[in-house]
Amino acid sequence: MSFLESMIILLLIASVIFSVAILLTSNKWKRLLAFSLVSAKVIMLLVLYSLLTGATFYLDIALAYALLGHIGIIVIANYMLEWRDKE
Repeated sequence: MSFLESMIILLLIASVIFSVAILLTSNKWKRLLAFSLVSAKVIMLLVLYSLLTGATFYLDIALAYALLGHIGIIVIANYMLEWRDKE
């Protein structure tokens, strides 16, 4: 087993742990943080898989996912702050 394959396995385990954290926590800010961490792990998985297979289009997908994920986290956080102010 190569180094890249072992890193992919470790990232998959970390993604599962953070996914369980999303489901089990009741604090919405901790859910948002866990969602952001899962998103980062998926980006790392795409980059490592691209390095492992040599297919460069996975890097393009990772870049687009990173941009959309970052914008999504900002939008969700702003919505949560506005929703809190209305209560």
